[in-house]
Amino acid sequence: MEESFFFTSYLRIFNNLYGRSYENQGYLNTSFFLFIFTIKIFLSRRRAVPFLTFPISPSQNAMSYTGTSLPIDDPYGFLLNPAQLGFTSQQNNFSLMVYPSKVKLWGFDNFRIKGLAFNLGYNFKDIIGIPISVGFGFANPELSLYYGKINNNEDWEDKDNYDAYSLGVGIDYYVQFSAGITYKNIDSKISNYGYSQEITPYTDKANVKAFDFGFLLNIPIIKLFDNNLSFDAFENTKVNPFINFSVGYSQSNIGDEIHYVDPAQSDPLSRAARLGYGISTGADVNFEDNTIRFIGIDFTVDAEDYLIKTKTEYGPGYTITTFDGYQSFIGDIKIGKNILQVKSDNKVTVHSGLQATLLETIIIKTGRIKNTDNVSRKTDGFEIRTKGLLKFLNFITKNTAIDFISNHFDLRYYYSSYSVAEGLETNIKGFAIYFQNLNSLF
Repeated sequence: MEESFFFTSYLRIFNNLYGRSYENQGYLNTSFFLFIFTIKIFLSRRRAVPFLTFPISPSQNAMSYTGTSLPIDDPYGFLLNPAQLGFTSQQNNFSLMVYPSKVKLWGFDNFRIKGLAFNLGYNFKDIIGIPISVGFGFANPELSLYYGKINNNEDWEDKDNYDAYSLGVGIDYYVQFSAGITYKNIDSKISNYGYSQEITPYTDKANVKAFDFGFLLNIPIIKLFDNNLSFDAFENTKVNPFINFSVGYSQSNIGDEIHYVDPAQSDPLSRAARLGYGISTGADVNFEDNTIRFIGIDFTVDAEDYLIKTKTEYGPGYTITTFDGYQSFIGDIKIGKNILQVKSDNKVTVHSGLQATLLETIIIKTGRIKNTDNVSRKTDGFEIRTKGLLKFLNFITKNTAIDFISNHFDLRYYYSSYSVAEGLETNIKGFAIYFQNLNSLF
């Protein structure tokens, strides 16, 4: 099979580069380390464009890249499960997330991620009398591996990027159910250099289309039995407890194999199935005409399996492993072991995440990724929101302008850290703006 983005880049480095003149003197040492790391991490399952499964959202990254089965309103959320748009569009009319600073993958300055994501949504309950919401999402993530200039000539850069367009629909009738689909246009570029009197650049390019789909069911357990359950805290103040249970499934990167030069030498896309559950609990405080989430705790588990089947042929002095199609539905995911016991195996990676929310202002996140190599890796991060602070100011000042802003506007800052090995840490920062509950204005 044809080598993937990472394998091709690094293999050609070490086949061709020694003895050549480069501007960046630390290049070979860095490339050698990345080469060894890449071979270990990405080629074990032999899948193309692994960037399609990278944790590019700071919010999701901080919780071990979960987001399939726990309802979230992250603008990048639909990349793990497009059904998230059906959920977030119930209240969010517009959201946009950008990176305020450069994202260096594993701490290397020449290995970078960039992009943005935005969501649009509308709840049609007040118009048609049915609690149906529709959301649209767009994201354009890009991973670039920049090598510098060769002989003071042209830049040498490898790049994977894709445009994702997603549509989700949700209904809130006793329980919340949503479904969604995403279309992806994927481009991959590998820059190479051949031999002659001088080094001549040329580029191998590949393009492929793919799509995702997903479902999400959220059950508000307490509301099903008593929609008005509350406790008096003090005068004019009530506490409303909540417990929600959610289940989600998604399948991503469904498409043709990808090739750069020879169609006969192609690699399968990183098709993945994810299945999991989420549990949310906490309490909302109602004081006069204001409601604020005093505390919230969310826990989620997502099991992930790459649905790639292979076959191996043995001969005298050689072993050849080739692509042999895809599995269907949940693949090798075992509900008992992988999801309920939160244990990984040699085919399934398990993601578990936990977050604590205080006064809709500060959110602390942590997570664990248990890989197919039986190694557990930790993630963590935090999120700061203006919404809770604005609600508190409104309670004190009774100002109509602050009341309007707190009901319809929110700014958020995200930070996450994910280490795949000692000294290989990715820190992602994000900044997002939200406009919410605008239906009431029309």
